[in-house]
Amino acid sequence: MSHLLIAILLAVALDRYVPDRHGFKPFAWYRDWAESIEQRFNGGSRIHGVAAVLLAIVPIALAVVLARYVLVEISPVLGFVFDILMLYICLDIYRLCNGARAIADTLDAGDVREADAQLKELAGKSAATLSEAGIAHATVEAVLKQGSALIISPLFWFILLGPAGAVLQRLASILDKLWGHRYERFVEFGWAAARLDDLLQWIPARITALSYAIMGSFEDALHCWRRRMGVWSDINSGPLLASGLGAMHMQNCEAMGEVSEYDEPAANLSIIPDSSHIRGVVALVWRVLLFWLVIGLLMTGAHLVGLFAG
Repeated sequence: MSHLLIAILLAVALDRYVPDRHGFKPFAWYRDWAESIEQRFNGGSRIHGVAAVLLAIVPIALAVVLARYVLVEISPVLGFVFDILMLYICLDIYRLCNGARAIADTLDAGDVREADAQLKELAGKSAATLSEAGIAHATVEAVLKQGSALIISPLFWFILLGPAGAVLQRLASILDKLWGHRYERFVEFGWAAARLDDLLQWIPARITALSYAIMGSFEDALHCWRRRMGVWSDINSGPLLASGLGAMHMQNCEAMGEVSEYDEPAANLSIIPDSSHIRGVVALVWRVLLFWLVIGLLMTGAHLVGLFAG
């Protein structure tokens, strides 16, 4: 347990002090490769999508397992360093938080169009309305969702399956963004990628949603989770957004109308979002991460005390 915690702490520290990877984009090549696979395999059916997902993920996951095995056989220290580097590559804490803060700063400067461009870079889509409230709302939702996908989920699968688990989760997330059946071209072909990402995110998303409640307004978060999570079509976005917005006192949990992720904020929020709420959601994500790191430290400490006492 202690070596896992040390690896996690070092990976988080690397993400903190080298957040841009010195310009190296570890998954840029993978997106290009995935697009080439899609061009060859997309025959418009689910079976083609399943085959493409297996080809895009299994060889890389096996390569990570094999590389770690060889390095551990050479030296356990090399295997430990490999674990840290793989987790570091899969985490994206500071890019997410710094990107959200940059949007808040741009909104404070009054440049709504630039803030919307930054939002598109962060979340992959623009706000529904080109206004401070619309951009702030969309940014808060993006951070709540990516707090699970880019932080808690890689950590969860790293603890469960080692570096191969973290890499598997990150690759599945990328494929879902590229192939997920949100567009006509990927209605059937993207089914497998979307379902795999949903499966890998299911438990981490609910752990994250519960963490938002613990680190925010617990009663409001659970009330919103119970009342509002069904209005989002994505099975993992529902708990994350309902709990996160409730924890921040942003969600009007009695409004039961159907909404999309980037609908007009005033329709379903109890307040008008602004840049302060973006900074608030970044602080919430950090509290969640620190909460679990402290839990890990306490568990490791208890384990060591038990060993010495025994």
